[in-house]
Amino acid sequence: MNATDTKSRRVLVVDDEPEVTLALQVYFLGKGYEMMTALDGLEAMRLLRQYLVDLVLLDMKMPGVNGVEVLKFVRAQSPSTRVIVVTAYDVQYQELVEQIGVEGFLMKPFGIQALTQKVEEVLAGKGVGAPVSEVVEPEPGGKVPQARLLFAEPSEYTYRPKEVFFSDSEKCGGVYQVAGAYSAEEALQQLEIFRPDILLVDLSLLGSSSDLASRAMQSPAKPKELVIHGSSSVLSPQQTSRVDSLSQLGVKVIQNESFTRAGLIRLGEVIRKTALAQGLVASGRDSPAQSHWGADARD
Repeated sequence: MNATDTKSRRVLVVDDEPEVTLALQVYFLGKGYEMMTALDGLEAMRLLRQYLVDLVLLDMKMPGVNGVEVLKFVRAQSPSTRVIVVTAYDVQYQELVEQIGVEGFLMKPFGIQALTQKVEEVLAGKGVGAPVSEVVEPEPGGKVPQARLLFAEPSEYTYRPKEVFFSDSEKCGGVYQVAGAYSAEEALQQLEIFRPDILLVDLSLLGSSSDLASRAMQSPAKPKELVIHGSSSVLSPQQTSRVDSLSQLGVKVIQNESFTRAGLIRLGEVIRKTALAQGLVASGRDSPAQSHWGADARD
């Protein structure tokens, strides 16, 4: 499928996780697709009655009307609409949905490259594709991490799920202020402006921007901690070598796909432990004003 084919393609994302629907919408809009989203099965059915949809990206586990019911509705209402099931729940759904009829099955956590390839294959008329829900556990003793987080990301698409997730203390298990930067230079500027406690650099920014890590730690406004994270599947040999050298210097390197809720939770655990190790602790969820934000704790 070439780039011009995407402009006439309408894709509906059905998922009860707002960060997932938002991220997919931003990403596929950028690739030229017409996008719609639904946070539950009833909304998905309403949209499917009103619009012709080429492809549905369908989560299974949703409150109320679940993905299986939506899939049955699609097959009855619009047999020509293609469906890719994306689920973080067990494989019991796979046999059932394949009996009903789907064009693809992806297990969360999945990489965006895998999803993109599957979408393009399905819309090009090619066949069927192959699934962990967790919460961030609170720290024993009632300690709640609280910190400023700066994410150095390749694009707004990769940053927005993190912004949504880590701005919600109930989801992420901490009280965080969050900012993003989309280049090495912007990240260095944000060190001065935002003064993060923890700088999180996406693996994909290493290489041509490989000096970001060392420049950040040499900055007068250096963060308390530097964490390198992301999917190692996109790394060049040069980037892999850089990751190895950073690991040997004691920098935290987390190979983790943070596009999904499960991936965000794994990253959240790293952030929580890092913040607590640095003494970045709120006095309690109900009194965030008693935190280190009240006065600059960077001595």
